[in-house]
Amino acid sequence: MSEKKTDSRKQEKLPVVEGAKGAPLCYGKEPFDLRLTVLRMLYRLPVIAAVTVLGALVFGGGYYVRNVLFCSEHLYAATSVYRVEYHVDSEEELQTSYINAMSWNTYMQSQMFLEMLQSHMAGGAELSQQELEESLEAFVWSDLRMPAVTVTTDNPERTEEILRAVDEVMTQDFSLREIDSISVIDPGRAEEVIPDIRVGRAVILSALLSCFFAVICLLLKETGDDAIWLPGTIWKRYGLKVAGTPESRELAQNMRYFFGGRGDERQESLKSMAQHNTERKNEKNEADNREKRNQGGTGQEPAIKNGNGSGRHGIAVCMVQEELQPETVLAGLREKCPETVDSSWFAVESPLKEPGSCGALRGAEGILLAVKAGSHAGKKLEYVLEYLQQQDCEVTAVILWEADEKLIRRYYFGKRKNSGSGLSGTGSMNV
Repeated sequence: MSEKKTDSRKQEKLPVVEGAKGAPLCYGKEPFDLRLTVLRMLYRLPVIAAVTVLGALVFGGGYYVRNVLFCSEHLYAATSVYRVEYHVDSEEELQTSYINAMSWNTYMQSQMFLEMLQSHMAGGAELSQQELEESLEAFVWSDLRMPAVTVTTDNPERTEEILRAVDEVMTQDFSLREIDSISVIDPGRAEEVIPDIRVGRAVILSALLSCFFAVICLLLKETGDDAIWLPGTIWKRYGLKVAGTPESRELAQNMRYFFGGRGDERQESLKSMAQHNTERKNEKNEADNREKRNQGGTGQEPAIKNGNGSGRHGIAVCMVQEELQPETVLAGLREKCPETVDSSWFAVESPLKEPGSCGALRGAEGILLAVKAGSHAGKKLEYVLEYLQQQDCEVTAVILWEADEKLIRRYYFGKRKNSGSGLSGTGSMNV
């Protein structure tokens, strides 16, 4: 008695699968399933790892090839350090009279300084003032009286030639009111500039970015896909009773409840379900008639009588996807549920593959839909449901075929102990 009360409460909470052309009203409104998404992403870890390694090899390797193997430009730099004696009487005056790095660069890039520099170079006509300006850079270290000048070109001899000319200009020709004298304390020598190539960082950054974009793309695919991986998804999304999967522990019990056993027990169960389906259909027709009368139509459509038209009697197992083999599915059901699935059961092709199968379904005592778990299963199931509803074929229950049992067990791990309802781990009805 308590079991029947529990079952009636569950059926009151069952979403009604109605709408225009049979479209379920709850489709697209189901909440985001974070637990399932995380588990699916864990299954995709090999893909994420492969994309990460590939991205590191492609982008990090490309950076290495471009900047190391195919680096044709070599630069040479030389730096001279000078000692500047300022025309001041005290250290306090030095703080207001010194020339900072920006001022030194301004002086050296002036036309006056460049003309003096060209006059001290033996081959000065070969370099323009712009080329000389681009090769010079001045900076000041901690001591304000010790500026330094760096010359950078693509030729070591030219680098030293320009730097020697700068030394001569600084010590002989360059003069300012604040400066008494300038002397060279460390004449530089040309050395090759080692480029700042960070291959390790480039590889790590490439790997991180590749991993990030791989995760984002897979998340978008998982959230946008109408896949069916769990029996509970069918219950939540379409409001259909779910027998479970071929490996679920409650399959035999649910099949016995949905379709009854042999003989009178099954007939009684199916008669009760047929009566319930007929009442729902009549209520829907009455609502449609009222709507038509409000719109000015006749609003007269006959109520549906118990019974299903002509066709083959027994329980029909209808495939949803074209790739499911009816004989294989029916044989598997007979092996798993020998007490329920007897010789009166028959299997038909998917309406997607054989639209004429509805003729046999219309006369069946009950219909069990076999849905293959996987991506894009929702679209095919929705199409089949719409087609069957147009053909006045009432679906009794659904079984999820070729489901990932490990995924289902991991998804419901810990939920069975904490849930006190009759909803089983596979989203089917426990009696």
